[in-house]
Amino acid sequence: MRFTAAALLYAFALTSTAADYPLGTMTCTDIGAFASEVMAAKKAGRSKDDALAALETRTYGDPVEKRNLTDVVEILYGNLGRNLGVQSAGAVLKTDCETGRQPK
Repeated sequence: MRFTAAALLYAFALTSTAADYPLGTMTCTDIGAFASEVMAAKKAGRSKDDALAALETRTYGDPVEKRNLTDVVEILYGNLGRNLGVQSAGAVLKTDCETGRQPK
């Protein structure tokens, strides 16, 4: 599983921009926790459409947060999330977030 998570992180990093991305009021830990929640729901049989619809009922501290969470859902329901478990999904997306937040 280590190789798969590392490969996913590398693939996701290739699709990300080099600049920091805005988080609104969320933290990288929040992004990771949300990713784990999404993956748990996916493993339990929740559809991508249901996961995206659930984003409409959330309260956001900043409009960018909805976009970020939508991206997490898209990633985890796409090919990149195919081989991740609940914990690894959270760890990979938290790490990616932290990497994107590092000073250059």
